[in-house]
Amino acid sequence: MKSVAIASTLVVAAQGVVLHTWTWGVSYGSPKCPCVGLSGLEGTTTVKLNATTSVDYPANFAAYCEAWDNDRNNVSCKEGQSPGKDKGWCVEQWCYVDPCNCDLEEPATKVPDDGGYMPHASYQGRGMWYSYQTCGGKDYWMTAEKKKELQAVDKKCNKTMDEKKWGDEKCRCLGYDGAPGTTNVTINGSEIPFPTETGASCEAWDAQRHPACKGSKPAAWCSKAWCYVDPCECQLAVPPKTSSYLPSGKANGKPVYFSYAACGMDDEYTKGNDEACVNQKAEANCTKLEKCAWTGEQCLGKELVQVCSGAAAQTIFAGLVAMLTLFGAA
Repeated sequence: MKSVAIASTLVVAAQGVVLHTWTWGVSYGSPKCPCVGLSGLEGTTTVKLNATTSVDYPANFAAYCEAWDNDRNNVSCKEGQSPGKDKGWCVEQWCYVDPCNCDLEEPATKVPDDGGYMPHASYQGRGMWYSYQTCGGKDYWMTAEKKKELQAVDKKCNKTMDEKKWGDEKCRCLGYDGAPGTTNVTINGSEIPFPTETGASCEAWDAQRHPACKGSKPAAWCSKAWCYVDPCECQLAVPPKTSSYLPSGKANGKPVYFSYAACGMDDEYTKGNDEACVNQKAEANCTKLEKCAWTGEQCLGKELVQVCSGAAAQTIFAGLVAMLTLFGAA
């Protein structure tokens, strides 16, 4: 699979047609098995290579297609090691995926509990699963016998997940819960370290971390649980909000949003944010903010208006078809 794509793929979802975005230079995997996790982050994820060796990978780790181990894995993928830099499985691209949203010839593979890079991490309560095939790579990392065994592990697709932990079923949390490491978030223009797992499950992530949540009189919203969500996969009555914490953060190519409603909480934080899209009551004020768009009745995050709606997706798709024709690719 080429890392630079000039088309986006439309897939049908419950709320209409959703655009799975491909960012120039970055592939988020096949639309039949998209990568999961958050990209565009600053920080580190601590990866456990074996019982005695850990190394820091980027905070974006495995959220899009890349040869993540090449020249990073200091047990197997450096010069002179086996298979070594630019060789074997070290150079193959892969990413983490949702096993319940992966319909490829080769199923997603469960990360072994006794040999996983993040042994305590989980995506939406199903553990961690990966795919080389979605990135056009080949899985030389594991023996065929072991891989077949792990592909047969219960994916928990029909299991009812704890919504207080993983978010409302109509608006699930995104990210790797339990991932070790640190990610910088932007608060009032400053970069503040938060856990890499921030927003991957419903938790009061700001408590004792956000400057307004320290001291003897923390803000009311400090104790409220929230998580990051995909704006196009969130179908609650209360729309998700654009994230100022991760201005460059993306989930499958789309900007990351956050939601208190997904965690069953009222959003006290946004009520006091004058820059929030939903607090702009006039079209003129709404359209002054690059991240916002006017629906005709209210101001929402731009992706909710221009990307997630079926009509917007069809318009974009028509433009892509025209571009492909121009390039002689259609």
